[in-house]
Amino acid sequence: MVGEEAPRVDLASKADSFMLYPHKALVSSASADWDRFYLQYQRQPPYEMVEHSCRQHRIIIHDRTLQSPMIETIEELTQPTQISYGTITVIPANARNWACWNTEHQFIALAFESTLLAQHIAEAPDIIKDVELTPTLSRPDPLIHSIGLALKTELESNGMGGRLYVNAMTTALIAHLLCHYSTQKQMLPAVASGLPKRKLQQLVDYIHAHLEQDLTLSALAAVVHISPSYFSGLFKQSTGLAPHQYVIQCRIERAKKLLLQDELPIAEIAHILGFTHQSHLSRHFKRLVGVTPKAFLKSQ
Repeated sequence: MVGEEAPRVDLASKADSFMLYPHKALVSSASADWDRFYLQYQRQPPYEMVEHSCRQHRIIIHDRTLQSPMIETIEELTQPTQISYGTITVIPANARNWACWNTEHQFIALAFESTLLAQHIAEAPDIIKDVELTPTLSRPDPLIHSIGLALKTELESNGMGGRLYVNAMTTALIAHLLCHYSTQKQMLPAVASGLPKRKLQQLVDYIHAHLEQDLTLSALAAVVHISPSYFSGLFKQSTGLAPHQYVIQCRIERAKKLLLQDELPIAEIAHILGFTHQSHLSRHFKRLVGVTPKAFLKSQ
């Protein structure tokens, strides 16, 4: 089950939008024609999302301060975050995403098609053309928060501002994202065939020696002195896995060995292997091994 694909959600589909959360959105643009742009206003109970990817780019605008940290994951980025009113999370299209919160959460979910972003890039001759959105975990951004609230109010007023108003808000949002949440794409040379064996072994040794640490893409790339975007492609060519998938696989293999020693509780194993909590370990363990850690122990 290594490298198993996460479910892919299409927010343009009403059926798919219900896959992510247990309750229906309080407000939704599903019946409005917003030209490749979507809004949902959610109030959800404590919940652990299924790991997934989405066809559209997404911005989550947190509309409530949570009393306990939320665990957020976007590709290789994972951290417990103290969610405050007005902070935002940026999730690029097709990026693997997962989140877990322990108290009722309230938020605006904005989404838009990649074609809409490409259109804005094409119409802006003063910016770099080959850009991609940068994954961002819970960061204060008053402008995006204000745009989200304005669009929510527009929906609640049954379109009082009209299509021109929505287009203006959309344009302002995407322009802001391109200025502050994007990076130039770094394309792999056609002759690239993966990392040299010496560098790959150096990196594998480093990963196994530091599984308990926060092994970010930047940190791994620095070990072999390669830029993060270039490194990610070379690593996948060498191993068949993205860096974050390889790290998780190594952690799960180490977890299996520690479980068989029967000396540590599962929660402690999760902690010493760099997982944010026990359910984080259990989710990846079941995805890769096929059973939960407890079921694995019972089968031995």
